[in-house]
Amino acid sequence: MPSTLLKLLLAMLMISPMACSNTEESAPRPVTELKIGTGRDATQPGDYQPFGMWEPGCLIYETLVNLDENSRPIPCLAKSWEISKDGLTYTFHLEEKILFHDKTPFDARAVKLNFDKIGRAKWQNLGRLIKTVRVEDDHVVSFILNRPSTLFLLHLATSGHGMVSPDAIFPKSRDKKPGDMMTAMSARPAPSSKGKMKMPAAMGTVQAQEIRYPVGTGPYVWDENAYHRARSFSVTRNPGYWRKKPSFERITWQVIPDGNARTVALETGEIHMTGLTPNGALSRENLDILSKDPDIAFAMDANWGTRLMVINHQRPPFDRPGVRLALKKAIDLSAVQELLGDTATVCPGPFGPRTDYTHPGLTLCDHDPGEANILLDREGLWDNDHDGWREFKGEKIQLNLVTSKNRGLGILICENLKTVGIDARLCAKESGSVFEVLKQMDYDIISHPNIPSFFLDLYGSFHSKSWLSLHLDDPELDRLLETYQQSSSEERFKALGFEIQKRVADKDIILFAINESKVAAYHKSLGTFVYPPEEWVGAAQEIWRMK
Repeated sequence: MPSTLLKLLLAMLMISPMACSNTEESAPRPVTELKIGTGRDATQPGDYQPFGMWEPGCLIYETLVNLDENSRPIPCLAKSWEISKDGLTYTFHLEEKILFHDKTPFDARAVKLNFDKIGRAKWQNLGRLIKTVRVEDDHVVSFILNRPSTLFLLHLATSGHGMVSPDAIFPKSRDKKPGDMMTAMSARPAPSSKGKMKMPAAMGTVQAQEIRYPVGTGPYVWDENAYHRARSFSVTRNPGYWRKKPSFERITWQVIPDGNARTVALETGEIHMTGLTPNGALSRENLDILSKDPDIAFAMDANWGTRLMVINHQRPPFDRPGVRLALKKAIDLSAVQELLGDTATVCPGPFGPRTDYTHPGLTLCDHDPGEANILLDREGLWDNDHDGWREFKGEKIQLNLVTSKNRGLGILICENLKTVGIDARLCAKESGSVFEVLKQMDYDIISHPNIPSFFLDLYGSFHSKSWLSLHLDDPELDRLLETYQQSSSEERFKALGFEIQKRVADKDIILFAINESKVAAYHKSLGTFVYPPEEWVGAAQEIWRMK
């Protein structure tokens, strides 16, 4: 009996290692370094502001408030807040014992310095809205506004308003050339005898400040030694993070310009995720290929804003409402939607279809080339020499369509307009130069960059004095936009927004708008990724929670 038992035990010992080995081989190994494929390096060397960091910024910096899945403000660095009855003062009670990555305390003084030194210039709409920031206590700070704003907390939650360590903000160097990288050690001031940073006297100025190295309170720290321009960049886990431990030790973005190459890299495991932001966007064909891979999961969410396809109403003959309406009727929007697929929606106005702020009565124009031809005939734009092209003042109408992306869409629109005798030609521009074209009104039709989702910035596109103005030069519209911006009642804000959208729609300057969805593809083994409600810039904001 003992001999039989001994043989059985020996047999079990011989089998056990094999069983354990098989189990270990079959179990997926945890991902310690998350690798994300992106199409280009948009970190803007030398510009370490939260918005300038673009993709890693939302993991390095954190905001005072965040947004829940319904886009309602929730605590982040501020644990609570109160709003005065007149809507002009917001008082925030800050989380305590939080440190920036450089061990500088996060407190009310740090919040005030952020606004005083970089907020006036870098915080987009909020820079003009905020009158002053007042320190009430070590961990209590008040924002005093120039006017009430329904969307103040919503805007404050966007990742471009992340808190930066005061010790990382310096007067702008005259010797530093644009694009120069500055190391954290060379940018850091010398310590004082008490161990604290000795800040230059010029730090009191509110002009020409810059962030020389990226230091926030977020779950990840910028790894400058791993930065390879236009190839890859990384962040590493913040060991002293004030919330729960981030899931990945390191997150690396690999720059793979071609979408097809990113698709292959995801399938082969070279990267774990892509498509997270527009820089890494995947085509419909890429997504079709990846959908056949059982190991790939997708996350999709809508934006609030759109890209507008607009007509230059100041340039004859498109200054005539009848001609603009004819162009709208000439475009087959069902073909546009088919081209875009299910990752974008064709819509009639400046906001996407899934927001409470979208006018419910706006509709797309019906495709009716016959009616378009009748309208153009009524406007006296005939084909006098019967060569197939309409004329204006004795010359063939040649229309330029300016776009910085989606060449296929531009070609489709040009083909549609040719069916009504308009010679339309595609004029491709770099996305940066489109802003200058808009400013100079140097276009016939243009793909307007966008109305940022959470800014709901009707003023920026439609007020006659705004920087991206379409120059509608409508005094009543300007008045509505000014009231809209200053509304402290959400109900009134929404009603004014509806009135503005309807007034703009009636001018027939918008051919149509495109509401793009955010789509990320990733390995199922990572867990589940959910897009935060904030727009593209903060897309990776919650990625540190994945398991």
